[in-house]
Amino acid sequence: MRLRYSRRVFRLLEFYFMSPTPLTPWQAAEAIYGLIPHAVSPATLEDYGIDATPEQAQQITRELLSLGLFWARWALRAALSEQDRKRVFGELRQCLVNKWSSELGQQGQDVQQFFEEVEARGRAYDQVMEEGASPVAIATEAAALAEADGVVRLEDRQKLLALFIDLVPVDELGEMATELSLT
Repeated sequence: MRLRYSRRVFRLLEFYFMSPTPLTPWQAAEAIYGLIPHAVSPATLEDYGIDATPEQAQQITRELLSLGLFWARWALRAALSEQDRKRVFGELRQCLVNKWSSELGQQGQDVQQFFEEVEARGRAYDQVMEEGASPVAIATEAAALAEADGVVRLEDRQKLLALFIDLVPVDELGEMATELSLT
């Protein structure tokens, strides 16, 4: 699975960043969306030793998305002006809304409630970051929050941590953001 993911990342980077022309905020958002994890299947969870119901898989997908959006926001913060950051992130939010049920597998889930959760999680992760935490510490915090919310059992928390570390492309998001040139 990791090999397929890496090829997808390479194709996205090649398509968007080997071109000398600047991107629109929408194109930048689409590129970021292409990097962050999408719907996680029960089979993928089984690969990590996590036995989950379809509802739990949906919730784990939301946790992955939340973590991916957190790192996308931090990457954009480091690379773009506040105005450009807001433009790209706004387009990214719209991209998620458009793909919420189809590609993200969130049928029946409230996307606005998800964005509220993302903001709350982001504040919690920001506090950890301000203390000098690493991406692994943020993933650990995310796994702890998911376990506390009953998304996974205590014995599956380390497995969920491994999933988060493997699937959330922290470095790739940072690299992409530094290469962004917007119109």
